Amino acid sequence: MEENSTVPAGSALAPLVRSLREPVVLLETRLPLDPLLVDQIREKLSTAAGREISIDVKVNPRLDVGARLIFGREKKLDLDLQQRLLGDLESQFAAARQAGLTTMDETAAHLAKIIERTEPRLRVEEVTGTGAVLQVGDGIAVVSGLQGVGAQEVVRFQHNVYGIAFNLLRDTVGCLLLGREEEIEEGSVVERTGRLLQVPVGKALVGRLLNALGQPIDAKGPVETETFRPAERIAPGVVKRHPVIEPLHTGIKIIDALVPLGRGQRELILGDRKIGKTTIALDTILSQKDAGVICIYAAIGQKASTVARVVRTLQERGAMGYTIVVVAFSNEEPAFRYLVPYAACAIGEDIMDRGGHALVIYDDLSKHAVTYREISALLKRPIGREAYPGDIFYVHARLLERAARLRDDLGGGSLTALPIVETLGGDISAFIPTNVISICDGQIFLDTGLFNEGFRPAMDVGLSVSRVGGMAQTRVMKKVAGRLRIDLAQYHEMAQFVKFGAEVDQATLDQLTRGEREREVLKQDQQNPLSLEKQIVILYAAINGYLDAVPAEQVKAYEDALFAFMEARYPAVFQSIGELKDLTEETERTVVQALSRFTGDFLRQRTVSAELTPAA
Repeated sequence: MEENSTVPAGSALAPLVRSLREPVVLLETRLPLDPLLVDQIREKLSTAAGREISIDVKVNPRLDVGARLIFGREKKLDLDLQQRLLGDLESQFAAARQAGLTTMDETAAHLAKIIERTEPRLRVEEVTGTGAVLQVGDGIAVVSGLQGVGAQEVVRFQHNVYGIAFNLLRDTVGCLLLGREEEIEEGSVVERTGRLLQVPVGKALVGRLLNALGQPIDAKGPVETETFRPAERIAPGVVKRHPVIEPLHTGIKIIDALVPLGRGQRELILGDRKIGKTTIALDTILSQKDAGVICIYAAIGQKASTVARVVRTLQERGAMGYTIVVVAFSNEEPAFRYLVPYAACAIGEDIMDRGGHALVIYDDLSKHAVTYREISALLKRPIGREAYPGDIFYVHARLLERAARLRDDLGGGSLTALPIVETLGGDISAFIPTNVISICDGQIFLDTGLFNEGFRPAMDVGLSVSRVGGMAQTRVMKKVAGRLRIDLAQYHEMAQFVKFGAEVDQATLDQLTRGEREREVLKQDQQNPLSLEKQIVILYAAINGYLDAVPAEQVKAYEDALFAFMEARYPAVFQSIGELKDLTEETERTVVQALSRFTGDFLRQRTVSAELTPAA
């Protein structure tokens, strides 16, 4: 409370004083108010604050209360402008009945006079209610009281330990603790704050390592930002969204060619442990260099050593200059592990709302689901299918649906989401995988068998799909790789017959040879994302048969040598494809000429090398 405040401690306006730190407050009303009444409210607030307060008035016909004061960081107070009026009407109506007014006309006339002479009075609802701690432990506190507390509202315990009202029951409230539970004693006081959890956002976060509350944990000093945003927010509506048509380049050939991603898309990455899910996400981050995309990596329940490796990789490749890492370690309280993806999403939403482009990676939502199950068990919530709470679908849906591409008149920003989910034994039909698949716009499924065969990235072409499809694919990639999926499908089908010793004709052998080379081309080393122009040249060579005479084990050497050859002899080809995102007739003729020349030289060199190599 301000020292010069003249409001008695027991006044109805006393709860406001702690929040009247800003000189301007917003008064949101359902109907226009008389200026005299607005002046009354301003005078009362100025008296409460001990200094002059200004009021901005906004009319909102959809408001669910008579009026609402908004001040501070979106703290809200509902103002009841009708309570006195309704009370007077009720008492006067009872008096009218006793006076013998029996006809409807007489009653209506009498009520009209009452309404005319009734002066609406301001009644401030008490939002700083208090309660008492009944039980505390395992990152959870059960409290009584807190009448009127809202879901996800921040509450304050003793010693300035904060929590979130999470489980609202008739007589008790289950809270997630955001601090040390050792500081809280049973029977101690807990009070409402009237606001939702907010996290810092803005450009100052780029390059930093943050916890789930947006606090820096990288020993680089405080985050210099004054902008905050609620960790949870309703996703943009359909009318605010623009179709996903702008490509998000991942630098991974098999993804950009077969399951292209678009800015604003939700694409799930799923597969068993240790087969490259995080690698795909990191390679996508590395590909955003100079692309104008800010990346947010959310590590959910990861070990500190794992997060350190990720950060070191990003630093070594210069990616921390456009990346924000938000982490909740496996040994942290469940509240932090639960909140970290929402905090990362809020940071990305701020970029989107400002007209920028953001990519957020949730690594991984399987651990997030386990955390939510842990919280539900501690709060004695019912457990449903496969021991997960039934609302886990809603928990993930309200997170992932916030990814969007906004309309151009709203800034045209985008937030792309790449959630990661871990499967057990490749079971794509398990509860959490199917939940997240149904929320997303497609999935990249990594197969353990392909990984063990040495096919990296181990993406299963048959089970992986992008529901955005060609809408978000560049024109040049669509033109070059259009028949690649069909070629691979035919190759896998033919290969099954060959395994059983079936006799095949020359055309089938040629098809198998082409498919095998295409499959080799799609292999790619980790942390080696390729630019669009390099992808186009090597895919063009494979699909059009330039690799048919190259032994399968030499395809990687062919690819590396081809890139060096094109950069040295035909740099204009790379420049044209990179700038136009298309393959013009002139550029295509140059590519054909370059591939014919290079392939002939490569095969001759390999032949000479083989002849000069002495037999073992």
